[in-house]
This record gives sequence, structure tokens and C-alpha cells, in this order.
Amino acid sequence: MERRNLLAFGIAMVVIACVLVTAFYTPIVGAKETETLKIFHAGSLAVPLEEAEKQFEALHPDVDVRRESMGSIAAIRQVTDVGKIGDVVASADYTLIPSMMYLEYADWVVRFATNDLVLAYNQEKSRYADEITPDNWYEILQRDGVVVAFSNPNLDPCGYRAVMAFQLAELYYGDDRIFDELILDNTAITISEEEGTYHIKTPEDLKPNTKMVCIRPKSVDLVAMVEEGGLDYAFEYRSVAVQHNLAFVDLPGPIDLSKVEYADIYKKVELETSDGKTKTGKPIVYGITIPKNAENPELGLEFVQFVIGDAGQKIFADMGQPPIVPAEASGLLPAELVSETKPILTLATGSPYELGLIDALSKPFEELYGCKLEVTKAGSGASLELGSEGKVDLVIVHAPNTEEQFVADGYGLDRTYVMSNDFVIVGPKNDPAGIKGMTDAAQAYEKIADTESLFFSRGDNSGTHKKEQSIWDSARITPKGNWYKVTNAFMAGSLKTANTEQGYFMTDRSTYIVLKDDLNLDILVEGDPVLVNHYHAIAVNPAKHPTVNYELAKDFIDYISSTEGQEIISDFGKAEFGESLYYVAVAPTTAVALTSAITPTVGFEAVFAVTALLAVI
Repeated sequence: MERRNLLAFGIAMVVIACVLVTAFYTPIVGAKETETLKIFHAGSLAVPLEEAEKQFEALHPDVDVRRESMGSIAAIRQVTDVGKIGDVVASADYTLIPSMMYLEYADWVVRFATNDLVLAYNQEKSRYADEITPDNWYEILQRDGVVVAFSNPNLDPCGYRAVMAFQLAELYYGDDRIFDELILDNTAITISEEEGTYHIKTPEDLKPNTKMVCIRPKSVDLVAMVEEGGLDYAFEYRSVAVQHNLAFVDLPGPIDLSKVEYADIYKKVELETSDGKTKTGKPIVYGITIPKNAENPELGLEFVQFVIGDAGQKIFADMGQPPIVPAEASGLLPAELVSETKPILTLATGSPYELGLIDALSKPFEELYGCKLEVTKAGSGASLELGSEGKVDLVIVHAPNTEEQFVADGYGLDRTYVMSNDFVIVGPKNDPAGIKGMTDAAQAYEKIADTESLFFSRGDNSGTHKKEQSIWDSARITPKGNWYKVTNAFMAGSLKTANTEQGYFMTDRSTYIVLKDDLNLDILVEGDPVLVNHYHAIAVNPAKHPTVNYELAKDFIDYISSTEGQEIISDFGKAEFGESLYYVAVAPTTAVALTSAITPTVGFEAVFAVTALLAVI
């Protein structure tokens, strides 16, 4: 009986427990687990991304955004070196993403904001705050007791940009003591100069003289020190100074790394970080991507869309960091971003860009295709090297043998003859080598060498340099001696040097026409068939470099080869100089017609017609 009572009691307790559980437990229908979005980003993005985080989480209550702020290089290394998993990476230098992450860790980048470099300070606590201006800041920094700071150039783009700014300041103000007295004398950083390009090296141990120079891992680390008066001046991005209500010196455009029109000045300064990688001075542009190993790539994509969308653009604009509208993209872009960004086409070429032809061609092409054309000014050798490395989408070059090898090696596709001009040999009016009127370039070179008359060579592996070398080879001469000078400069710069020094130089006729009013050099040799100069456009092969924009490159080649493109080429220069700077790509039938009309006195036009025919066969 007692056993039965115990059994009944046990059953009753189980029933009561089940009832209680049922009564008090109601399952949550459709509940989601909180998702984590992990972001590694540049320190200068901390404030705008904090606001972006709040707004994004408000739109996605089930998402927890977790950000880690550090120098851009360090942020990328979290993925590439440390092995951490991140869903989004945002850098203060968009070029770090392709250079450090392609193709193993990422294969696209979106450029979404710009900035510029300023010298931030505390109006109440910084020494000489009441005296400093854009004209004397570098003098203030050299005064006793003044401490200037920048972030570690090996870890943070703001740091290497700050170091570059000191050298750019030397060029702008014409004072060659600025870099020496502020950087060389107070750190282990070194600098060398070769033919107008400055190469800075930043060792791992920077050894700052802390009485004058302060260095921290990232630029935002310096903000509190300026606010508290722990240092006097710090190189910061404008957005950071604005966000923290710091006063700042608005540096001149040729120094602050903000303006595309000064790109050729910025690129005169290079900086090699302790890992052996070289950064070239360029306008400041921020980039964002999603690593290939992201745990939540879909969520990462939504965050990128938020940042480049209306809400994100407003956040950045309100915080003194101009957004790029629309954002610009390159690489193997996710389909969801294609309609929200402007595609970028990258081109490498030399004189056609230097003289302005590419600008004339790019404007209507950009309007037609809704894209942005970016040009790297480089000689033919350097352009083809950029193409072989996948750093540009196409090249326009004039080095036929090297071009053919580039295509044969599988790096180039769709090599298309697009235009030509010709080379001429110019020299002093007194013509010490006696070459005036000659039509054989090799014989003219022989006379220059025999008389050891001053001659200038670009010496830069460009198409012009290759052509010059081939003529020396034809003459069976290896030029050397004090009479043979190398400029390592582009066409216009080399021609100006030859003019200043009153030496001989082989230039393209186009550049001579543009500069002739400022030159005291005459065209002395012309008309040799070997001097005809053909330009070809070549797209980079996506089989070699999957991130290139081959389709848009092919569209550009088709456009400049079209009737509209050829008319632009044919008309270029006529309004300003009274003659075209380039010949259009002559069709074979036209070339035959021209050659059939050649008179016994063969002029350059006839020579051009024959060589044009060879170029398109």
C-alpha cells in the first residue's frame, strides 16, 4: 500500500512539473540568433564608422557590428598575416587592398571617400599657435622645444604620407633643408634622389628624437596628445581634425596629397616601408572590400552598400570626409554593387597623356560608358611592365618588338594600331655636328658621335629610348662619354633639358610642336622611314590577371579605333597649333592609294603611308 502511494505521488509530481513547464514556456516564433559583423579598418575611419555602426544596427536589430581600429596596413594584415577572420576591411589607401590582398584574400575594391593631410594643433596649448600659417609651418616646427608627431609609416598610410609631405614641402617652398632638419636629423629615416625622384626608406626601428619628433602606431593615437598639450603639432587627416575640433594648418595643394591635378608632383616621392614595399605619392582615396574568407560575406556586402549609399555618404560628408559619389570600383565586383558604383578603367601610356590627347578621348568615352578612366603616365617599357603585373587594364605604347613579346607571352590581347606620329632629331641652330638636312638617322648619329657633340637620351626604357637604341645599333655605335647624357625624364622634360644645355635630342614631332615657341632648337633630321612612330593599344589578358577590366578595355580600344575616336585624334592640336599632333590609323586601302601617288621626291607623307600599311598588315 505504501509503495503504491509513493508511485502515485511520483507520477503526480511529474505531471505537475510538465504542466508548469508548459504554462511558463512559450517558444519565440521566428527568433533569430544575433549575427556578428567583424570589421578591420583604418583609425581615421573610427568616428564615421562608429556612426555607421549605430545606424546599421538600428536597421538590423539582430546584428552586432564589431570594429577594430588600427593603421590600414595593420588592419589588412589581420586578415593576410595574423589569420583573423573579418567580414569587411576598410583602408585609408585603396591601393593597399590590391597590393596586399589580391588575389588570395580579396579580388575587388570600392573607393568611397577622399581626404587631405593637415597639420593639427591646439590653439591654446601648442607652442607658437598664434604665429603658424601655411607659409611658415615648417619653420615653426624647427624651433626649439616644438614637438611634431606623425603615425608609424610602416603601419599607417597617414604616417608615410606625412613623411612624404616633408619632401613635397621642400619642392614646393624651394627649401632643401626641410626634410634634412626635421626628418633626417631626428629619425633613422633616409632619403636618396635619382633624376628628380625621391626615394625614402623607413626602417623598422625609426629611432625618433623624442625631444622633437613623436611617432605612434596610428594617427588617431596622436589626437589626445594634442588635446592635452603633450605635443604641439601632429599630421592628421582633415576629417580627424574636424571630428575632434582641432585647429589645423591647411597645407598647400602640392603638399596635402588631395588633388588629382598635382598627381605628377606627388609621384616624385616614393617611400619604401620596412617590409620592402614601395608606396608612391598619390591623392588620398579610401577603399573597402570583403575578404574572401569572410564568415558573413552577405552581411558584409550589406554594410558596404550602406557605406556607399545615401546614408553613408551623409555620415562622411557631415564629418569632414568627402564621399566619392558614386563610389568607384575595380576588380571582380559582386553583382549587387555593379549598379551602385562607377567602373574604373586604368590605362598606362606616355606622351599621348602628357600632351592631352588621352583627356580629349576619355571625356566622351566616360560619358558614353558611365565609367572613369585613370591614367598612369609611363613610358612604353614601364607601361608594358605595369600590364604584365596586372596593375592596369590596358596600355597605349610605341615599342613594336616589346609589344609583340608582351602579346606572345600571353599578357596582352587585341593589339590594335590606333595612331602614329614621327620622330625628329633636333639640335642647336649652330649645328656643331653638321647634320642639318640629313634624312638618314643612323648617319646623323654617326656624325654626332664622331664630333662628340652633346646628345641627350631619355634612358628610361621607353619607346623613344628603344627607338634611339635601335638607331645606334644600326650605326654600330655604343654611345658613351661625357657628350652622351641621360635624362631619365619624359619627352617634354628631356626636350627642355636639351634646349637648356643646347644639345641634340630625338623627340617626337608632336611634343616639339607643342613646345617649339619656348625652344631654341631646330628640327635638323626628319623623313627617315625608321623615324615613323606607331602606337598600339593592347588590353591586358584576364587569363593572366582576373581582376582587370578586360571588357571595358576592349570597349576603349574599339572606341578610339572608331570613326568618332579617329576624328578626335585627327583634330587634336589643330585648333591650338594649326596642325594635327597625330596621324590617324590609316587603313590598308588608303595607304595603297597614297603610295601610288608618290612622286620621285619622296616626302615624309609618302614614307608614312608605306609604314602605315606595314603597321596594319
